[in-house]
Amino acid sequence: MQNYRSALAALTAFPAELHTLVAAISDDDAQRMPAPNEWSVVEIIGHLIDIDPLQIDRIDRILAEERPQFVRFDPDAAVTAAGYGRRTLAEVLAAFTDLRRATVDGLSTIAPDELSRVGVRYTGQEVTLGQLLTSFAAHDQTHAQQIRAILAPKG
Repeated sequence: MQNYRSALAALTAFPAELHTLVAAISDDDAQRMPAPNEWSVVEIIGHLIDIDPLQIDRIDRILAEERPQFVRFDPDAAVTAAGYGRRTLAEVLAAFTDLRRATVDGLSTIAPDELSRVGVRYTGQEVTLGQLLTSFAAHDQTHAQQIRAILAPKG
């Protein structure tokens, strides 16, 4: 139960952390790819936009079905298809913040006894709802670190 509360708190706090992280950069900097085939800052935030509904779908399925099987998700294809690289930083930040608010509202209704329900990743690995929520919050931090690396002074 403590992990659920920690994950929910982290998911709730992340939009403010993200805003602080990118507050001082321009749209040009946010749209610049750090290297060929690597995401720009706006594309990373776009990826986060893609992940919330994916995770909510998985969570809803775990709650509604017995051991649902999850399909593989191609994040690069999703980012490309959505065209996040052509959007402004303000656009993607606002979209992510609004989406995350709705996501957290939905997650806050999960009952403690539901955290042990299981889904199955496309790899065949079982994951409990509690584990899925913890990895969801950790995913945010992985991409926050990626943004920090992009924004770090070079040289």
